[in-house]
Amino acid sequence: MDWLRENHTNVTLTEAADRIGVCVDTLKRILVREELREFEGAKYVVARKETVETWTRACMDCGCTEERPKNWYYCKKCRASRGYDDE
Repeated sequence: MDWLRENHTNVTLTEAADRIGVCVDTLKRILVREELREFEGAKYVVARKETVETWTRACMDCGCTEERPKNWYYCKKCRASRGYDDE
């Protein structure tokens, strides 16, 4: 990473990718993630870090009012019993 931070502007993307042993697309993602460069296109956008809006509306199954993401009408336990695969 130190080499990349110091040299990313001095070499081509292909040369830098070869040097660190990744493909050019992966190199671009690394550069965006490390805030060294920006590229056009959705595949290079860094994931959002903002929090999801939550609510405490009663679960439609058990009535639990635990905080959960807004528009989840069932609590985590009830979602799991219904087959949802949430993390």
